[in-house]
Amino acid sequence: MISIGQLFSKTFKALKGHWIQAICIFFVFNFAIAIVQAIPAIGGFLSLIISGPLTIGISVYSLKIINDNFPKAENVLDGFKYNLGNGILAYFILIPVILIVGFILMLVFVFINSIVFGFLISIFYSQSYEVFITSMDWEALFAPFKVLTFKSGIIEPVLLILFVIVSFLFSIILPWIIASIPFAMTFFIMAEDTSIDAWDAVQKSWNMMKGYKRKYLILNILLLLLVIPIMLFTLFIGLLWFLPFSFIISAVFYQQIKENNKLIN
Repeated sequence: MISIGQLFSKTFKALKGHWIQAICIFFVFNFAIAIVQAIPAIGGFLSLIISGPLTIGISVYSLKIINDNFPKAENVLDGFKYNLGNGILAYFILIPVILIVGFILMLVFVFINSIVFGFLISIFYSQSYEVFITSMDWEALFAPFKVLTFKSGIIEPVLLILFVIVSFLFSIILPWIIASIPFAMTFFIMAEDTSIDAWDAVQKSWNMMKGYKRKYLILNILLLLLVIPIMLFTLFIGLLWFLPFSFIISAVFYQQIKENNKLIN
């Protein structure tokens, strides 16, 4: 069994002695993609071309860190040196699939949250809800967000506002995480096997993640919950540590499920 606590512990242990190098490499990695995306007219297309090979390279680097196998900055370029075409193709296979599935899930999540929001309004702000139902007055539906409502009590409106913010944020972010989970190991697979073609890597990731999707989802939710206070309380400086940690913990997860699958087989 994979324990979330063990994943965090192994990741911190793997990064010991590598923090400075990892921070620099992941900063350059993300900065390079951002710079390419900012190029007028062709930036978006170019980022699609380089993202696959770069992700393979950063996966190679991450696996070398957790195996303490002399990780080097030039490992990030390994995706361009080996199996470049399949690295690009893998990204082009995954992006449309994740976009379509993620968009559908986002609509479902927003719809469910809208129903829950309407239900809460009907209980705690029944008059506003009735006005909305009879006249379709959207201003009445959002009455709890008005400052005047705080005169009658602060707890209910604050809880309601927090619910709306958190639930709708998760409705926007979680669908894309869920959509990408079955394919999350694709680039780690390609990092270890430079001869594998893109479609085989995608299928292998799909098979590897069977029985582990929920655990990986929980891991990503925890990371999502962690990144919010990290950004707020460190003025985004903490992201320098969080970005390598969040990627390398996925590498630890990959290695763990690979070992588990070997034991089963």
